[in-house]
Amino acid sequence: MHASTNEMPGLATYDVILVNSSGGKDSQAMLDEVCTLAETAGVLDRITVLHCALGHVEWPGTSELARAQAEHYGVRYEQRHREQGLLLDQVRRRGRWPSASARYCTSDQKRGPARKLITQLVAELGDLGRPARVLNCMGLRAEESRARLKKARLSRDEAASSGRRTVDTWLPIHDWTETQVWQRIHASGVPYHPAYDQGMTRLSCSLCVLASRADLVRAAQLRPELAAEYAELEAEIGHRFRNDLSMAEIIATAEQAATAEDTEETATIELGQGRLWWPKFERQSDRYGTVFLLTGPDAEDYVSFDNAPVGQPGRLVAIVIETRRSGHCGDIARSLAPVTPSVGEEITLGIGTLFTDTDADLGVPTAVGLVPDDERDTDWLDPRALYRCHNQTVRLELRIGSHTNGCARDTTSRAA
Repeated sequence: MHASTNEMPGLATYDVILVNSSGGKDSQAMLDEVCTLAETAGVLDRITVLHCALGHVEWPGTSELARAQAEHYGVRYEQRHREQGLLLDQVRRRGRWPSASARYCTSDQKRGPARKLITQLVAELGDLGRPARVLNCMGLRAEESRARLKKARLSRDEAASSGRRTVDTWLPIHDWTETQVWQRIHASGVPYHPAYDQGMTRLSCSLCVLASRADLVRAAQLRPELAAEYAELEAEIGHRFRNDLSMAEIIATAEQAATAEDTEETATIELGQGRLWWPKFERQSDRYGTVFLLTGPDAEDYVSFDNAPVGQPGRLVAIVIETRRSGHCGDIARSLAPVTPSVGEEITLGIGTLFTDTDADLGVPTAVGLVPDDERDTDWLDPRALYRCHNQTVRLELRIGSHTNGCARDTTSRAA
């Protein structure tokens, strides 16, 4: 049992500060928070980042990313794994998948190796003449689940404590929202895992029993060979991946969705090519609704959207042709800053109904955007995607789906 203590720990009172990193967004934001506070307290050298590697079931590049994130802050990095076997070996021996009520994956694959490292770190301290004080930091957030909502932000871990050490568990970002997490990540400038830009909302295992249905389907699309391996193991042990969802069903849904995506977008309309910017008022109003393209030797000429199919629903996509440093200050209120993309990258700016804005001086439509279907007033386009494209040379396209053909509608009042 964990006994509640005070909410905010005094970092300088701990001999060891262990930051558990999955390489995911919450771990990354937590690491930035802990390192910022530790540097202020003068104890940055007491931090060790631990990544419990899960082998091929975790997203490719996760271990390397966790190490790079630790190196960014100049703190020690350690990687461990379960010595008795990784996750799928454990599932095969047990004959059952983990579940919300039987999370042996967490206890055996992560908590066990973490406690062994704590023992090592305490031993390295030598004889202090007293029990060593260990602060075990985890990136759990209250809004993720009811179980996590009930957890104390700071608590004593009696099971991990002993005569040689006292271990406290701290949840530094327990009350943070997902928006705050992403704001901190973008403000830090430290790379995050590309799986998020591919549609995932969480990292951890690629196919986690606790993930949402949407994440599982997307993961099966991104890693079909791993999903097939899970399905084979599911059939071998005769136990469903989840009571409400088998891996075979996940794969079937993923394949159906992929087929639908292949046939859904039946037409591509090229809108123009140039350096992508947006009017200042879009950021000031938080609408983020339109963009414009600049061409010419000095990027001073506007691309005209005279022939843009106004009123046509679709997906606005920017294909990166040439990259350069943006120089934009970003959206300070949201802690968003420009990120240079890769040449050839396709970045979806938004989904909705296309409209244009006419420049009063030029008398031609120089800005193009999408009106979303949910009538929201802000973020008509994705601000994170926009800051990946700012001042980059892109080809702007409207991808039209078969289900939207012929569904044009008047958007004059909302586009004004």
